[in-house]
Amino acid sequence: MQQDHAMVDKHILLYLLLFIGFAARAQTGIGTTAPVNKFQVEATAADPANSGSAANGNLRLGGLSVSHVLDFGLSSTSTFAWIQARNKTYGTNYILALNPLGGNVGIGTSSPTAKLNLVGGGIRIHDGFSNSTARPAINTSTIGAYEIRGVGSGSGTTQADGSDDGFLRLSAGGGTNSTTQSSIELSGYSNVADMSNNIVFKTAGAERMRLDINGNLSGSTTNTLSGFGAQINSISAGYTLAATDNSEVIQSNAASAITVTIPAGLPTGFNCMVLQYGAGQITFSPASGVTIINRNSYNKTIGQYALATVLHIGSNVVIISGELSN
Repeated sequence: MQQDHAMVDKHILLYLLLFIGFAARAQTGIGTTAPVNKFQVEATAADPANSGSAANGNLRLGGLSVSHVLDFGLSSTSTFAWIQARNKTYGTNYILALNPLGGNVGIGTSSPTAKLNLVGGGIRIHDGFSNSTARPAINTSTIGAYEIRGVGSGSGTTQADGSDDGFLRLSAGGGTNSTTQSSIELSGYSNVADMSNNIVFKTAGAERMRLDINGNLSGSTTNTLSGFGAQINSISAGYTLAATDNSEVIQSNAASAITVTIPAGLPTGFNCMVLQYGAGQITFSPASGVTIINRNSYNKTIGQYALATVLHIGSNVVIISGELSN
């Protein structure tokens, strides 16, 4: 009798081991009789729906006594898969939070080293703009679909989308040494004068140029604009000034006399220098609708190496001054 019991126990143990082994290798399928993963769901593919309450997806996570769900699906019109947080009746879309307690998210990498680490691609924002869309107004409490914004926290530490402060830095390089980094820094309102409403440009880790709250442009951290030079544009025959000549130097290398025409429609404040570098005298001539003013009614350069300044003061009135004669 004891031998019979031992034989039965061995059989039970064998069956149990076989069952455990089978269970370890078992696959569970819904909508398929041949699942290839531990758990596999096969359902009719469909793009995410905006309305209705019929099934729309392959898998849904829902909760007791709540209206929000998380749906997973496969598109029926393309090859994308989708995840959508929404109301169970599809009328309202909700927030999808990734690692809300912390941790990094990687796209194209399994070892992200930042809150969002993108490898092998770029970022593209489609904002619905066309080539005839006017510049949008500044947004306050909301953020535009075309916008990346650094958001502050007022006087506290909690994100405050309605606050006026905030800081954003776009940078490249500097992984081991700050002197190898270039960056553009944008700041909103701040009680720190250095940080209040300005744009700072840096190269090699040092500030090179700053646009301050009043629209003044300065080099480094001083009030002096340095490191900028006018372009010298050479001519050798008659020439008509253009708006692109603003703040430039027009150098005439002509051996004989030429005419420089001042056209209508130059921007107010337009100014440039005209140099008679060659032997040819320069005559300044107004186009139709333009008035040239000079203290002595002079409109020609006085001789070789003479300099003249052209200044448009508005309403097509242009002042020429410098080494001039008739």
